[in-house]
Amino acid sequence: MGSRDMTVESGNDDIDVLVTGFGPFGNNRINPSHLIASSLPSSFTTKKFGRVNIIKASPLPVHYEAVRDLIPKLLFSNGSMGNISTVPQNNTSASPSPRRNPTTTTDKPIDKPRYDIVLHIGMAPGRKYFTLEKKAHRDGYNAKDEDGDSLEDDTFFRDEFNAPELLKPGFDTDDLWRRWKSELLQEDVRPSNDAGRFLCEFLYYTSLVEYWRRDPSLNRPVMFLHVPGRIEDIDIATGRKVAMGLIGAMVESLKGADTGGVAPRS
Repeated sequence: MGSRDMTVESGNDDIDVLVTGFGPFGNNRINPSHLIASSLPSSFTTKKFGRVNIIKASPLPVHYEAVRDLIPKLLFSNGSMGNISTVPQNNTSASPSPRRNPTTTTDKPIDKPRYDIVLHIGMAPGRKYFTLEKKAHRDGYNAKDEDGDSLEDDTFFRDEFNAPELLKPGFDTDDLWRRWKSELLQEDVRPSNDAGRFLCEFLYYTSLVEYWRRDPSLNRPVMFLHVPGRIEDIDIATGRKVAMGLIGAMVESLKGADTGGVAPRS
């Protein structure tokens, strides 16, 4: 894989990466996001950072409430939509707070992330290029999901968690995109500030808010990759190369000596 020198082989665990794709929606009964995710190797190694394990989730349903229910359980060891910690009131930004120990509202300990990195993959129909999504919004999900439901008047994240209107991942996305692009000279990869206000962006926000609500200063090592809607073998192979390049860039960013890892960004 270029200068990162990644090869698939077994070894001791090092970094765990969760990768998800979506199931069918609309006229797209075969979703390339899941095909690409499922085509990835189970692990690879890097000379600098050792072994990286890729955990591939079952295809996610294209349904808002199912995603909102599933993601806490998927990402955290004690995943729950219940109140986990006390967060600042009237917080309408994604800026991190000074590091502190959250006050729990139950007798259960604060649960820990199951994975070091999370990469969600979704399809953008009609698009011929790949995009790295840089942010996700809380509101505005008016489009109907596979069951005909929308979140047009939904205020759950605002009311239950006082969650900010916008969340960004912990990665420096400009640096991440440069790392990613440097390995993919022939593929059309682009940064994006518009994830679409449908299930893809809702999934992205739901994952980010699960980190945020436990502690706003907690790192949010989550990214979203939009892929074209084509499902031919050559398209899936290209998608696999692009996704592997992004995972490699995320590992570098997470473990990079120059930055000391990634931190929440406003």
